[in-house]
Amino acid sequence: MVNTNKINLKLNNKNLAIVPSINLPPQINLSSTWCNVISVNSTGDVSAKYQDICQNHHDDKKWILMINPENASLEQLSNMGKINPAKILKVNANKVNVSLEHIKNTLLKGTCSAMILSNANYDQAELKEISRCATLGKTQCILLQKADFQAIKQLH
Repeated sequence: MVNTNKINLKLNNKNLAIVPSINLPPQINLSSTWCNVISVNSTGDVSAKYQDICQNHHDDKKWILMINPENASLEQLSNMGKINPAKILKVNANKVNVSLEHIKNTLLKGTCSAMILSNANYDQAELKEISRCATLGKTQCILLQKADFQAIKQLH
């Protein structure tokens, strides 16, 4: 008689090994649109990007996380009624440790509809890892870069 209430165990040379019930894909297709690097030219451009992101990724049950946001742009959009500041979490990397591991863990949790990183610099390997975590957590990750720092790039 087979008991289906037990954990799936596999007998392997008198050793019991747990067979994983969830198989995660070893490679994530980086052609997904879960992670983008976007160039911004001015404060007005930053405000427009914030507004677009907040409108496109609004979810009553999830937050929009902004790391090192331009506070003046957010305040202006809030005063104009174009964004809901109650659904935005702001983190200042000068006051809180925002390591790559913290970013990856937050993306994997999927508790945010979007994460915006302002003026963060990552190499290609780090960007691939961020993209993988964003895809697995189904969290949009947007890296805003000032135009003089980096040309427009998108992971597509």
